[in-house]
Amino acid sequence: MREIVAVDVRRFALYGVVFLIACTAPLVVPSGYFLHLLVLFLIFGTLALSLSIVVGFLGELTLGQAGFFAVGAYASALLSVDQNWPFWFSLPAAGLISGLTGVLVGLPSFRLQGPYFAIVTLGFSQIIGLVITNSISITRGPMGISRIPAPTLDLPMLPTIRFNTELSFYYLALALLILVIYVVRRLLVSRTGRAIVAIRENASLAESVGIDLYRYKITAFFISTFIAGIAGAMYAHYVRVITPHLADVYYTSSALIMVVVGGAATISGALIGAFVFTILPEILRFVEDARLLVFGVILILSIHYMPKGVGPALAQLAGRLSRRGGISSGGNSK
Repeated sequence: MREIVAVDVRRFALYGVVFLIACTAPLVVPSGYFLHLLVLFLIFGTLALSLSIVVGFLGELTLGQAGFFAVGAYASALLSVDQNWPFWFSLPAAGLISGLTGVLVGLPSFRLQGPYFAIVTLGFSQIIGLVITNSISITRGPMGISRIPAPTLDLPMLPTIRFNTELSFYYLALALLILVIYVVRRLLVSRTGRAIVAIRENASLAESVGIDLYRYKITAFFISTFIAGIAGAMYAHYVRVITPHLADVYYTSSALIMVVVGGAATISGALIGAFVFTILPEILRFVEDARLLVFGVILILSIHYMPKGVGPALAQLAGRLSRRGGISSGGNSK
């Protein structure tokens, strides 16, 4: 019992330290550019978490997350620019539109077996890019959408808060990421989350005990694409200019690398992967032309030596150090 309490205390202490670092990080970064990278990390961390629900917890490979990211970005941008919707309404609406789009894609796709689901989602992402590019009257085509309004918050008897700087948007993106982490954690401990993980472990066994594979896969995909749409909306209102390139394979591959290298089946792994692969390309700028080569070598080495991801490897290392410390203190007490 004491060991369980001690573990909980250490866990909450760790959460407190991480939260404190996250809140104070903008105050110690050397320049506005690095603060910009931290904002991108929070947004792409949200996108990586959305992908980990399908890839890590459900065990299905999807290659179309960029399409849902773009759907959320364009939905929120169009609602804000053309319909004058406030950010606080366009944000959940973008998530809902992206989630319902995910359901429409998932309904026929999850009937397929093997790699066909990944192929269908990849095709969907490419189709979204083509639709955005060619729907000039709605999406402005290749020119994209500009002058997307920054979020504002009007509180009674207080001045209007405008999230139009890197610092202000950082805290908004941090609040959203914390909310998404909470939702994903609650999902995993719920009956739905346990069923989703059971499908990943053994689909045939899960079906034999009464788990509706099709329904739970659609549910997981809806939640995943809803969060991806939210991340896309945040990105649109941060950069304030978006183009059809949001649906490119680059964004899907980046999110997939973040999840796989960080740890597909862990929340912390997705965040670690998002942090590393948002910051690392900028750190490697000093090698100029060899940057992509060094980036690839680091990626290959991390997958080879940490096949379960950086997050689980760090957790295992921390566990070993904790046990070693416990043994050492136990020996000293004697």
